[in-house]
Amino acid sequence: MKLQILVADSGGRSDRKLNQLCSVLEDTDFTVSRYTASLNEAVRLVLSRQYDILLCINRAPEFIAAKLLRLTGTADCRIPAIILSEQDDSQRMRECFLLGAIDFLAEPIPPEDLLSAISRAAAMIHEQLIESEYRFAAEDALADLPDAAELQPVLEKLRAFLLKMEQQTATVEIAADYFGFNRDYFGRYFKSKFGMTFGEFYKGFQIRYAKRLLESGQFKVLEVSRLLGFSTPDYFTRVFKKYTGDTPSSVRK
Repeated sequence: MKLQILVADSGGRSDRKLNQLCSVLEDTDFTVSRYTASLNEAVRLVLSRQYDILLCINRAPEFIAAKLLRLTGTADCRIPAIILSEQDDSQRMRECFLLGAIDFLAEPIPPEDLLSAISRAAAMIHEQLIESEYRFAAEDALADLPDAAELQPVLEKLRAFLLKMEQQTATVEIAADYFGFNRDYFGRYFKSKFGMTFGEFYKGFQIRYAKRLLESGQFKVLEVSRLLGFSTPDYFTRVFKKYTGDTPSSVRK
């Protein structure tokens, strides 16, 4: 699935500029899906979250880049923004970076520089998506466990453990150490509380996480397999099909 780019042009609509951008992006994983010369429409479209990357062409007479960044919130809640300027303007560059732009490129812009900036934006999107889908999958997995009042301290500790393990694969040994138990006692303790082994719970969580990543269309099966720490894509496929009844490839479609 190609990442969708929104282009906001402060100098009025320019089919020549649009054609240039589309030519640069040909045969890449990115596509210009919307082009606007209106600041108000650009704000609405950015806030709609329908697009992945913002390219703002900042030129006379309006120079809308800074206004657009201010009106669409902070960098943490805005799609990644790249500013394309008709001139090398250090003051406007500084202002845009302070407002959260991830790059500011001045004309003439070599195609490879533009693609490099867009690729960095794509990497940011993937990192944010990985983090958000991991957290959603963790909450879904925890929601399926018994939630009696006496189990709340254990559930909170399990939630903290999953969040701590976001960048690595958990094992029973690691989980037992986190809870302060030896491996055998932790295995009996976890099953007595939740009616399943920790391994069963964690594998189910991993499959939920994998399914969310695949459904996003932004990750290949091999990428998801590696991200979740499976030894081979074939093993990942077998486990995924056992839990879901579908292959990872069919879910990604």
